[in-house]
Amino acid sequence: MRHKQRSAVGAYLRALKLAHSRRAFPHASGLLCSFRERRPVDAAGRPLPWINHAAIHLLSERLKPTHSVFEYGSGYSTLFFAARCAAVTSVEHDRRWFDEVRQMAPANATLLHRNAGPAYWEVIGEHPATAYDLVLIDGIFRERCLPIAAGALSAAGVMLLDDARRPAYAEALAAVAAQGFRTLPLKSFRPGGLTESECVLIYRDGNCLGL
Repeated sequence: MRHKQRSAVGAYLRALKLAHSRRAFPHASGLLCSFRERRPVDAAGRPLPWINHAAIHLLSERLKPTHSVFEYGSGYSTLFFAARCAAVTSVEHDRRWFDEVRQMAPANATLLHRNAGPAYWEVIGEHPATAYDLVLIDGIFRERCLPIAAGALSAAGVMLLDDARRPAYAEALAAVAAQGFRTLPLKSFRPGGLTESECVLIYRDGNCLGL
């Protein structure tokens, strides 16, 4: 009985230490800060995408100031990419959220509003001379956006599909795999979340992220 009590006390003390250590994941990743502020941020309060921390860590390490990004679905990810890359273009279907993000966006971020429908998923092809190094697919109609996004990549371009486990995306993933793309699943918590989420990086040899 005493052994069980000591084990319980030890577990409690370890948990307490974890909760207060600045180097522990809850602090270092911004998880606790995101909980407190109710928005996805890092430990310093800077914006993060609402994708899992494994993907955020990889992108933070490998994105370059010369990269051009397109994203389906705007938000704090728009600010995250704008702070790290040459330019980010983001399409959003929700007018109210579009207006809110546009007020926060810096000069190298271009926000586009398109209603739900073909105008939304086809917007990436409106400027065929532009090729993107990264396309984040995190908005609506992801199964329709994915194959179109594949045609808008630079030679070294990479796509990232969030919530990749959803059965609705299986056919689209199989279609891009048939084009020679490979996938790297990444699993972890989202900022401010306690349930595991999965996203997948979709890439070819010689890609800009060194996968």
